[in-house]
Amino acid sequence: MKYLYRAPLFAGVVLSGWTVSALVGSAQADDQDADTMVITGDNLSDVDGPTRGYTAQASEAGTKTATPLAETARTINVVTRQQLDDQGVNNVNDALLYTPGAFTGLAGASKRSDVVSLRGFHGGDVDNTFLDGLRLQSDPGAYSAMQIDPFFLERMDVVKGPASSLYGRTMPGGMVSLTTKKPQSEQQGLFRLYGGSFDTYGAGIDMTGPLSDPGQGAYRVTALGSSSDTQFDLAKRERYAVMPQLTLYPDDDTDLTLQAYLQHDPAGDYHGAVPYDLSVSGARFGGTVDASWSDADPANDVFRRNQRLFSYQLQHRFSDNLTFNSRSRYTSMDVTVGQVYQAGFTGNGAELARYYSGADEDLQAFSTDNNLQYELMTGEVAHTLLAGVDYQRRKNDVKFSSAGARALDPFSPDYSGNALTTAPNRDSDDTRRVQQGGVYLQDQMRWNRWDLTLGGRQDFLDRRDHSHLSGATDSRSDKAFSGSASLMYRFDSGVAPYYSYSEAFNPSPDSSVDGAVPDPVKSHQHEIGVKYQPPGTRDLYQIAFYDLTQENVQQRTSVSPVTYISAGDIRSRGVELSASAALTERLNVLAGYSYNDIEYRDSVSQGGVNIESGRTPVLSPEQTASLWMQYDFPRGIRGGVGGRYVKGSYANAENTRKTDDYTLADAFVSVDLGEFSHELDGATLKLNATNLFDKKHVTGCFNESYCYFGDERQVTATLDYRF
Repeated sequence: MKYLYRAPLFAGVVLSGWTVSALVGSAQADDQDADTMVITGDNLSDVDGPTRGYTAQASEAGTKTATPLAETARTINVVTRQQLDDQGVNNVNDALLYTPGAFTGLAGASKRSDVVSLRGFHGGDVDNTFLDGLRLQSDPGAYSAMQIDPFFLERMDVVKGPASSLYGRTMPGGMVSLTTKKPQSEQQGLFRLYGGSFDTYGAGIDMTGPLSDPGQGAYRVTALGSSSDTQFDLAKRERYAVMPQLTLYPDDDTDLTLQAYLQHDPAGDYHGAVPYDLSVSGARFGGTVDASWSDADPANDVFRRNQRLFSYQLQHRFSDNLTFNSRSRYTSMDVTVGQVYQAGFTGNGAELARYYSGADEDLQAFSTDNNLQYELMTGEVAHTLLAGVDYQRRKNDVKFSSAGARALDPFSPDYSGNALTTAPNRDSDDTRRVQQGGVYLQDQMRWNRWDLTLGGRQDFLDRRDHSHLSGATDSRSDKAFSGSASLMYRFDSGVAPYYSYSEAFNPSPDSSVDGAVPDPVKSHQHEIGVKYQPPGTRDLYQIAFYDLTQENVQQRTSVSPVTYISAGDIRSRGVELSASAALTERLNVLAGYSYNDIEYRDSVSQGGVNIESGRTPVLSPEQTASLWMQYDFPRGIRGGVGGRYVKGSYANAENTRKTDDYTLADAFVSVDLGEFSHELDGATLKLNATNLFDKKHVTGCFNESYCYFGDERQVTATLDYRF
């Protein structure tokens, strides 16, 4: 079937499109005669600008063009700035708690990395996050995980399903596209102070406005400092970040934005796990440990991260019909890690064996994406053509070390002294390189009320891993074609049924020196759905049924030498429902539900790996549901309450043990102090509570030795002053 799809996809794009050189040459002539494609919606040309309320009208994440969400034939959920503020989130994981089909409990309450599972697929963890249209160049096979603080973001777009026809290598379940705040032509500012549970404190400032000559451009400076003792014993979290920006207008048709994002994390929270018999079930040892429990050693606990991102975004309009877009980013990152982890029971009751793991990493990366967007008419068919080329490369110097550590009694932990029983030994000293280049073409066609989109992309991928200890080098080069197609019909009533097909590929995150570099994993998805936007409103209701298959999944069978086997296919089928609506002038509602049936399609028993067809992968809850309601009371008082449900997931590959279902509640209330005193104009006081009833819960288990407690109750007070 995939080959039957590919032929018409690529042929359709080529036959309906123009070459890049023809686009440039004919732009001025067509500008005189051709009618441009009309797209309805508010501010579609500024999809990275300020959002309003809880709803967004358009997105460029799914098509790389400004397209109304109600007219995009795939599921996209948007988290707006208002939602981020009202829910008081301080990390990307928490920002997605009310997004159907997104599961962020892969590491429980740990905030060290943004780990998102979409439609049941969580391999690679950090490899499906983009910032301002470019991949965050994290290394999913190491500790080098980029993390952007939500205080610097304007919106988050969650695109469901494979997206390689535009972005190259991506995870099968989809991608998370982060958009930063941008300079504005109107002078405005925000000063924020907050504090709360676990000795959490923070302060931020955000200022923007025009330059001395408004016609020359605008500026923005955003900065944040925060500290927390976290819910875990012995663990701290600390962050300092600043993002200066400058937007210039060299002429009436050109916009250039220069941006730097500098972040220093002296302490990076805790990332550890608890065995099933000490977290989910207390039957074996007569109880479980607290959700604040830690297996770490304070004498050997380090996580320092520095990340530096320098970017530009350029747009030049040759005419009303032809636009050139270019964006590039240079990334530099260094990470130092040292932590003691538990490794299962020693056999002496509940006593846990432990080991030390350390890492020193230095990552350098570059990425660029350049495209031409051309609008034209061929007869009665309006086209938005997109032709582009992108390139990205990443180099990471990684040094891993390990040591033995003293066992720990989980019910009476002894954290004194130095727990290491041997000196740390250098296990590896590798240089990991990845580079990818791609050429893509897309045609969005509109005829009467029909929308047809065809896209295709050819990628070239090179991977190279070199060991400085053994001198061994492994490398692999791959080519991949990814296609996409969608068809939608828009009724006058605002109802729009659609069908879409999309493909993706993604290399394994594991390094492989003295072994074999595994094949990239491929995936494809069929999705049918209906979108409904009542005429004259910003509300959006979505329902989607999907059938998503990840092909020829690679499973590691040996660490030294590194070897893999094919574990066959994993199939994910399900339904997602979402609603974002203003039911009245004062009441906003976000609602979502997802049902996900994911299973292995093949039985494999080889190299110590035993997979049985029909079983469900771990960390894949079958059902999630959420409801958030926000109401505007008189005199500047606003409030909101929400509930979220997660069905328990399997805790082992045999599917014999599961985590428990859990339902959590969140709430907030804010007061515009200026309503009570003119001297306090611009000041707002807000109180947030997450996991309001302090329910102890386990979000999931990687296996029976590694389960993760979720967040305890957190209460935070925030004072904002806008000027």
